[in-house]
Amino acid sequence: MNVSVGNQDQTGTQHFSSEQVRVALNKVLGSDEFRGSARMRSFLSYVVTETLEGRSDEIRAKTIAMDIYGYEADELLKREGVVRVDAGRVRRKLQAYYESNGAADELVISLPVGSYAPQFLSGSDRSRPSLRARRRATVVVISLSILIAGILAGVLIGRSSQSVAPKTGKTAIYDVSPARVEAMNLSNAGRDLIFPVTDLARLQPALLIFQTAIERDPFYYGGYAGASQVETMFAIMKSGDSSADEFLHAADKNSAYALEMAPDAAWPLSARAWFEFGVGNYDSAVGLSQKAVDLAPDDLHIAEFDALISLYTSDFDRVLSQSVRYKTLAQNGGGLVFDNALGAAQFHTGDYAAAIRTFDETISRGGPFGPISAAYLMAAHWRNGEQAEAQQLAKVYSDTWPSFPLETLKARVFVDPQPVQELISAMIAAGWSGPAKP
Repeated sequence: MNVSVGNQDQTGTQHFSSEQVRVALNKVLGSDEFRGSARMRSFLSYVVTETLEGRSDEIRAKTIAMDIYGYEADELLKREGVVRVDAGRVRRKLQAYYESNGAADELVISLPVGSYAPQFLSGSDRSRPSLRARRRATVVVISLSILIAGILAGVLIGRSSQSVAPKTGKTAIYDVSPARVEAMNLSNAGRDLIFPVTDLARLQPALLIFQTAIERDPFYYGGYAGASQVETMFAIMKSGDSSADEFLHAADKNSAYALEMAPDAAWPLSARAWFEFGVGNYDSAVGLSQKAVDLAPDDLHIAEFDALISLYTSDFDRVLSQSVRYKTLAQNGGGLVFDNALGAAQFHTGDYAAAIRTFDETISRGGPFGPISAAYLMAAHWRNGEQAEAQQLAKVYSDTWPSFPLETLKARVFVDPQPVQELISAMIAAGWSGPAKP
């Protein structure tokens, strides 16, 4: 396949093959100017790929905002200014590259001012005088573009602060590439598989789904964010295993990449928060998680991980204060994480009767009766003076989950060992003898 290059008003329009363009693109992406910026690499890769696929006329700020940065339809109005600023950054990086290591390249990738569709020019056409003239013109126009983009961004942000939401309709979905739609759907499906996590076999399909989302659309941050959350979960569940460090390394890479692609989106922030928690950077984890919640207060997935981080850092008051909000969010689906976190927080603050009610109501609504909920129910019944119920649960626990490493897992996730000791001592008093020896 050949693609036209050069300005269509020029005579002698040339042609380069798609393979030549891709080779030139890879060379640019591997340069010092682009190597350290995933966001700029994604921007340039996207516009070049769309052009090679014959969709250059469809490249607009709206499509870039949705396809590269993953912004939702109702965010587009205030985010298009970001796209304009990033386009200017890409132009400057291209200019810097072709003035240095790329000066002898036979094919030049250009991003004309006023357009997001790249042109592919012959390097042999660049004379020194014309190049200097283009440099001067580009500097002036880029400066004006940045100024205008800044003004537009300020105006649009001001509008958003007044809660003026843009109107969107069904046509919004047609502004997104099919690959992006598929990646978004896969990522949403992967979210639903993460919890509960007491069975490692449940996490593997979730990770596979997120990896498939990345393959479908490597420019969508959701696949990377979701993969990072699962990989951190694997590392926590496999604590002490040689593979734990490998999972943390992968989680670090994926969460950092997601955050660089969409630094002001809630999911990458939440994924990075969970990774930071996994490696023991608790203050950073709390700060990032709360920022994610502030950005997306109605996002069930973000709230679930925030609840876990609050619980495991022993911020029980925060969990209790969010109980009404958790109940409201749970009405849209899920809620098991909220219920378990709330029941655990009630136990650790000494409200054993409330903890029993929370876990009983969760199970009666169809929530899974797993080793963690059973452990807290057993301990809460014992502390609440209901020895018979506690002893019966101890027998059920030992018969059903004889090898579940509860104490090891809880010691891994709780920052303070005291809550773990409270739980385990009550379980032992109720008759639990600990996990069976292998």
